[in-house]
Amino acid sequence: IHLGKMKIPWLLTLVPSSFAITLLEVIQTNPELSSLYSYINGSANATSFLANSNNFTFLAPSNEAISALVQSKGNATLTEDLILASIQYGMLKGGFPTLSFSNESQFVSTNLVNPSYANVTGGQAVELAVDGDGNPQVVSGNKTSAAELICTGGIIHIVDKFLSIPIQAVLQVSAARMQYFVSILNTAGYLNADKADYVDGILRIPDVTYFIPNSAAALGNATIQAANSTAEEMKAVFQYHVVPGFVGYSSALKDGMRLKTQEGSSLTITIQDGDMYVNSAKIIASDYIVANGVIHVIDE
Repeated sequence: IHLGKMKIPWLLTLVPSSFAITLLEVIQTNPELSSLYSYINGSANATSFLANSNNFTFLAPSNEAISALVQSKGNATLTEDLILASIQYGMLKGGFPTLSFSNESQFVSTNLVNPSYANVTGGQAVELAVDGDGNPQVVSGNKTSAAELICTGGIIHIVDKFLSIPIQAVLQVSAARMQYFVSILNTAGYLNADKADYVDGILRIPDVTYFIPNSAAALGNATIQAANSTAEEMKAVFQYHVVPGFVGYSSALKDGMRLKTQEGSSLTITIQDGDMYVNSAKIIASDYIVANGVIHVIDE
């Protein structure tokens, strides 16, 4: 908006005149958020989204967090699309003060519903927890620590790393270096072009939980199975590790729970001596949040 030669920032046109401190005013006046303010001020969509938010917890990246992200991208200017998606991902639904963070992870829905970034009903999630020293942590594709502010409509946590928007499952497999699983995909023929119809389809369905085998034992079993099974049987094996219509973060998996797989059979969750099992397979790594759900890694 221009008035003569004076440019009026988008933020100032939307900040209401009142005694209460709004979210936009906090971002504008906090020195640690000056880089974020600059990006928001250049985007009418981001400004409008923040101005109209209510009952929220906003995870606001610090100047250092944004600087590190820009450097990681070769000092390229962040696009408005990425800025808006990141702001939406950082806008949690509901209030989560620091004292609500605990050793038991909470998976909280955000306002990121843009299908270019997320395929989860109700908005992509972030994980809230504390580290070994009791410090609040926010987990997405990376871990961030948080400081707390308040404003009209909700709570602001200044985070020390730019939230990593969850990526597609196939990219997360590579990023997490699930080397045995990659070998299983290759050995079992799932990477062949003639399998793309169901493999790609499964990797893109919304609201899904994947149980991914990633161990030497799992690779050995898959090698034997592939040598003695038909193409249809191997398709069923792949589908057996996928639970559609349910985003099962670890906090939602309960002892005795039964989950219906894409193949049609059921899986049973068992919790014993602090460990979690899917049938007889032990979950050895959990809660890789991906664009369309969550991945848990199993040992067989």
